[in-house]
Amino acid sequence: MLPSTDREMELKEHIAELKTRLSRVLVTFVICMAVIFPFSGKVIKVVWNYVFYGKKLEIIVYSPTEWIIVQLVFSFAISFLILYPYLVYELYKFASPGLYDHEKKFVKTLIPFSYALFLLGVFFSYSVIIPKIYSLATVNYFGAEPYLSAKKTLYNIIKIALSFGLVFQIPAFISVAVKLRILTSKWLKDKRLIIYIAVLILATNITLDITGLSQLLILALVVVMYEFSIIIAKIMEKST
Repeated sequence: MLPSTDREMELKEHIAELKTRLSRVLVTFVICMAVIFPFSGKVIKVVWNYVFYGKKLEIIVYSPTEWIIVQLVFSFAISFLILYPYLVYELYKFASPGLYDHEKKFVKTLIPFSYALFLLGVFFSYSVIIPKIYSLATVNYFGAEPYLSAKKTLYNIIKIALSFGLVFQIPAFISVAVKLRILTSKWLKDKRLIIYIAVLILATNITLDITGLSQLLILALVVVMYEFSIIIAKIMEKST
């Protein structure tokens, strides 16, 4: 039996609806960035001072436009942090006509939990991981004082923080996939090694951490979250 809200739609109707929802998200992002941008410089300095706590490292820019670009990217990252629930909501509304009532209830219950995990991952990386990484990366080698580019440093901080936020949500994503019968616990167990290798390669390319600490931490966190998700998947399969 099909879901009560399910109806036949042509491909162009699906594309038009997706385009409409993504346009709403884009407009909301632009507005949010416009509000945040005037204050982004001060917030960046707060983040910089926290990450390099106890070290008086100046913010260095190497081109006239670098500081503006850094502020724009930082404004986008903060906007993503704030509007992430809205993005998930729009994707849910796009998919909801094809879901059964119990599946809709499950997904709606999981969305706040997913956002909480995302914020927890970002907070954990910002408060613990990132300061530790840069405390190792900014020691004086043979008396040479490090000078850090604002662009490269802030980009790396943002990528590490968002990576941890997304990794923390693995159990939520997999729970939804198992509930919708897209994935099974057997598939997760069979593909775990491939996924771990892919995550290590991806983390190495995404982060610019020369110490290798962030890559190993991301991989370790993925392993923990993934193995925990397999347990959750088994429990969910037994309960259905």
